[in-house]
Amino acid sequence: MLPRITSGVPGVDNLLNGGFPEHRCIILQGGPGSGKTTFSLQFLYEGAVNEEQPGIYITLSESPEEIRENNLASHGWDLAKLENKGLLKIVDARPVIASKDGLIAPNERLFKGELLPFSHLLQLVVQNITKAKAKRLVLDSLTVLTMQYANRFYVRQGVLGLIQALSNMDCTSLLLIEDLAEATGIPIELAVAPGAVVLRYERKGDVMTRSFQILKMRGVKHSLQLYHMEIDDGGIKVFPEEAAITK
Repeated sequence: MLPRITSGVPGVDNLLNGGFPEHRCIILQGGPGSGKTTFSLQFLYEGAVNEEQPGIYITLSESPEEIRENNLASHGWDLAKLENKGLLKIVDARPVIASKDGLIAPNERLFKGELLPFSHLLQLVVQNITKAKAKRLVLDSLTVLTMQYANRFYVRQGVLGLIQALSNMDCTSLLLIEDLAEATGIPIELAVAPGAVVLRYERKGDVMTRSFQILKMRGVKHSLQLYHMEIDDGGIKVFPEEAAITK
C-alpha cells in the first residue's frame, strides 16, 4: 500500500482508503465558490495542528493579509499563529503587484527572462519547502500561473516540469485549477498529474448543491461517484455514505 497523508477533510480519507498518496501532486479543480481555497487551507491547517507537519501556501491571487483575515473570520483558523510557530508559511507570488500610490506593475522577478515557464517560481517554491522542511504544499492557483504565458506548448512544458519537480520533493502538493465554463477538452494539468479531485457547486432544481469527486488517483482504488459536500464554520465535510444530487 502506498504511504498516505491525511487530507484534513472529514470523509475524504475514507474514500481514499487512508488519505492522499504521499509525495504526489494532486490537482484540485473547481469553479468559483466551490471551496477550493477552503479545502486546500484545511489540508494545511489540519496537517499543522494535528500532525505538526509544516505547510507552504503559494498565493497567486489573494494577498496574504486577505487569506489570514478571511479564514479567521469564516472558520476560526488562526493562520498567523501557525506562521509564528513555523508550521505555515504564506508566500506572495502574485504576478501583478499594486504599489501604495496606486500603480500596477508585473512581478518581473518571478515571471520574466525564463528559459522555461515557472522556473523562477519553482525555485522559490523549492527554497521554501527545503527551508521549512515542509510536508504539505498548496499552489493557488495554477490557472493564474498559466495565464501569464501565451504560448500553449511553452505552458505544457512548464506544467510537466513543475509536476515532475514537485513529485521529487518530500512533500505532498495540491495544485488548484479553475473549472472554466469556456474551456474545451481536457486540461493539461489533469492529464499529466497523478491525482485529481473536483469540487462542484451547481444549481439542481431550486437549490445550490456541493459535491466532491475523485477523478483519478494512481495506485488507489476509488469510486468515480459524486458525493455530497458541505461547507460550514468548521470548514469542509464530505459524506461518503451520501451520493450527491444529480438532477
